[in-house]
Amino acid sequence: MTARLAPALLVLLSSALPLHAADPITTEGRVAAVTVYQGQALVTRDVELGDAGGLTEIVVTGLPEKVQPGSLYAEPGDGVVVRSVRYRTRPVEQDVRAEVRELDEQLQAVRDKLNANARRRALLGERTEYLKKMEGFTTGTANAELKSGVLNAETLKSLTEFVFTERTEIAEQELASQVEERELNQELELLQRKRNVLTQGSAKTVREAVVFADLGEEAAKALRLTYIVSDATWSPSYNLRADADQSRVLVEYNASIQQMSGEDWTDVDMTLSTATPSLVATAPRLDPLAIRLAAPTQQQIEARRDIAKAKSELLAQQRKLANFRNLYAADSPVFTEGLNAEAADELFSRQAAQTPASSMPNAPAISGEFRGGRAAGGFGGMYASAANGAIADAGLNRISNEMQLLDYNGDLSRGRRAERGPSDSQGISVSYTLPSATSLPSRSDRQLIQIAALPLEGQFYRIATPVLTEFVYKEAMLINSTDMVLLAGPAATFLGGEFVGRGTVPTVAAGESLHVGLGIDTSLRVSRELVKKESRTQGGNRLVTFDYQLALENFSGQEVDVRLMDRLPKPESNEIKVTLVDPGKPLSEDQEYLKNQRKDGLLRWDLQVPAGATGLNQSTVDYTIQLEYDKQLQIVGMPAK
Repeated sequence: MTARLAPALLVLLSSALPLHAADPITTEGRVAAVTVYQGQALVTRDVELGDAGGLTEIVVTGLPEKVQPGSLYAEPGDGVVVRSVRYRTRPVEQDVRAEVRELDEQLQAVRDKLNANARRRALLGERTEYLKKMEGFTTGTANAELKSGVLNAETLKSLTEFVFTERTEIAEQELASQVEERELNQELELLQRKRNVLTQGSAKTVREAVVFADLGEEAAKALRLTYIVSDATWSPSYNLRADADQSRVLVEYNASIQQMSGEDWTDVDMTLSTATPSLVATAPRLDPLAIRLAAPTQQQIEARRDIAKAKSELLAQQRKLANFRNLYAADSPVFTEGLNAEAADELFSRQAAQTPASSMPNAPAISGEFRGGRAAGGFGGMYASAANGAIADAGLNRISNEMQLLDYNGDLSRGRRAERGPSDSQGISVSYTLPSATSLPSRSDRQLIQIAALPLEGQFYRIATPVLTEFVYKEAMLINSTDMVLLAGPAATFLGGEFVGRGTVPTVAAGESLHVGLGIDTSLRVSRELVKKESRTQGGNRLVTFDYQLALENFSGQEVDVRLMDRLPKPESNEIKVTLVDPGKPLSEDQEYLKNQRKDGLLRWDLQVPAGATGLNQSTVDYTIQLEYDKQLQIVGMPAK
């Protein structure tokens, strides 16, 4: 019977034995894809695991200095089950980066040369001391022989010449040694500065992601490791190249990228995005707003005096907190931008203190570990995000409560309306995937990458604003006929291959128009003159009539289209009545002008100025306006808005 039970017992015992993981796999993987946001980047590494199987610890080493530990995430390939992910650092004797190691080798070589130089100078000093002793011996011997009458003049001469020759050689070598020492010290200082800029402190630390996974049966397998790095950003810029015949404009849409993450991106699939990377999938919770009556506090009285300023400050807080909510850690650079560590921690602590524990039934206690978002990566960061999200929701509700109370108690007439302009997180979000693999080394200077080259058709014209300047400028109104959103950014403009100046491109959605400046047209000149002014009194009011003449001269040999601009004064109230008595020539019927500019008192005439229209043949517009106001008062300007 014992023999029959033996096999079953062996099976039971073997199943109870502990499982031993396979030998760890250490690899750097390969950076395969990068999404660059405006402030940080999401990096994806492909990690090949070979034919390993069973429970295995995979160490992905060589992570960059600016990695955000809480963002580590391992995406398993086929046949791989990820059990855990954690982040660790370990010190090493030598810097892990090749470029830093090369600098360290150069630094050591310079130090070795300095040591050799110092030894040579020490030997020169010993030679000098020896010569001094020889001089003393020679002088004493010569004196003794001179007294005894047996002086050997030839020997004395040879010794003297030897001493002076040696001294001359020693002096020359000391001078060369001093020059070499100075140059070596300068080289050492330069190399040290380069290293400090490159490393920005100690870099003798290896950063690693440790993934514990079940690889199953032995077969080729892989996984992907993703993480967020800071010190990476991009901004749009443009080159606008107009054809010499002014038939079209080639819009070169570029990205100016700066990445100092500490790792090089070589032949990666790159995406540029204006979104904010988010590790939170749920919308913030909206709480009810309970109100009651009470005497206003001094703070509320101050806020009501300038409701626009108070709202703007609250909007800024709201955006910062909304950004924080979407991230895995309170010390993320997006949340703490503009704050030092103490201020960021204080703001987070204040949110935590104002958040009731009942609102976070499934979240752990808010300890220092979670408050700073410093829980270990992967699964450890999950709980910190839950706690941070609940605290942020309470903070967003508190800020929204204050904004609504400003609506109820504030007086909009006391200040201008607070505008909700676009921001990194709440403005337009677009992504551009670059068509080919891209390489970006980690360095401090900005690198230019072309996103697209877009040939756009448009209408070319000149614009003259004599109330501002006598120069006439070339412009083109282009239509964004692509499906790509063009974000606001600086532009360099070229006409017929020649650089004509710099400007800006606003955000332009697909199908929208874009006005592009093409520089000064030196063949045109414009002037503005007050020809006549008449004033009379009617009842208690003063009526003043102004006759203006706008004149355009064309020194070129071809007819040109010109948009001539001027303006009527815009009264702040009905105390002043402004009338366009005679426009001189019909105003423009362009729908965009009528919709956006005419209502603000801006005047526009669309003219065709003949070739050679100069002197008495210049093109003119004579128009008349009238102002009516209290005769006891005078007109003053209002502050610009």
